[in-house]
Parts: sequence; structure tokens; C-alpha cells
Amino acid sequence: MAQFASIARIVKKRGVRGEVAAELLTDFPERFSSLDQVRIFNGETEYWEEIEKHWFHKNRVILKFRGRDRPEEVEELIGGDVQVSEDQRVSLPQDSYFHSDLIGCQVLEDEEVLGGVTGILETGTAGCNLVVTRADGGEFMVPLVLKFVLKVDVGKKVIQVNLPSGLV
Repeated sequence: MAQFASIARIVKKRGVRGEVAAELLTDFPERFSSLDQVRIFNGETEYWEEIEKHWFHKNRVILKFRGRDRPEEVEELIGGDVQVSEDQRVSLPQDSYFHSDLIGCQVLEDEEVLGGVTGILETGTAGCNLVVTRADGGEFMVPLVLKFVLKVDVGKKVIQVNLPSGLV
């Protein structure tokens, strides 16, 4: 089964020519220049759309899909994620990870399982925190910095940490 990565979320119709405005979910907006076709998935239905043109406006990408020329023709796409296949993902530098690769990883300190990564909290210029859920349902956060995160193995879905006392 093919895997997909979300790069934008369609939030509204725009204009009278069947354009949509989408919130960016990627750190690489320039990737839209090389995309011909994308998958739009709303949780139930998938649509394969050919990008006719795109441009950026107020921290959003405006998309025009070929053959959808009126606002009512894009209504069903609102709320859907704009996705690319896993093999179309941007190559990251070493020690950089896609959020989707970190979610689901087990967090270990020494050999003890502390919990699993259930989310990522962006903290602006300071980076991000892993949201870790313990077996009892409680949550704690781990700053995604080398001081605390010793090793990430996305293939094995394991993150080794060394946390200060009281953080868990």
C-alpha cells in the first residue's frame, strides 16, 4: 500500500476561477514548483488532481487544479490534505526527521520504555518537543535537542533519550 505525506491542507475556496487556499504543512514550499499531480485526501475520499498553477499569498499556497474552473467544483476538496507519495518527499540533512517518521516511535531511556511519541509540538525558533504518552495515558514532553535525544532510529521506530530527573 502506498504511503503519502501531507504538504498542505485546503482551508477555503478562493476567487471565482476554482482556486483554493491551502495552509502549508511543509518546510519546503518550493516543492510545489516541481509537482504536476497531487493526491487530495479528506479522511474518506481521495482525489487525484493536476496542478495547473500555484502561487503564495499570506503564508498560504493558492492552488488551481486543471478542470476545476468554478468555486462549486472545488467545494468537495475543502478540508482535504494535499499529499505527495513518500518517494516524492524532500531529502533531509543528516539528523533531521519528518514529523510523520517520529510519531509512533518508542522512547527509551537506557532499556526502559518511557512511552511512545504521539505528537510534535512546534515551539517556534526554539525547535520542537516530542509529545510522549506513557502506558498509563499521561503525557510529557521531550525537547528535540542533542542534549536529551541521543539516537533516533526511524527504521526501528526507537528514540534513545537521556532526560534530567523530574522531566517524566
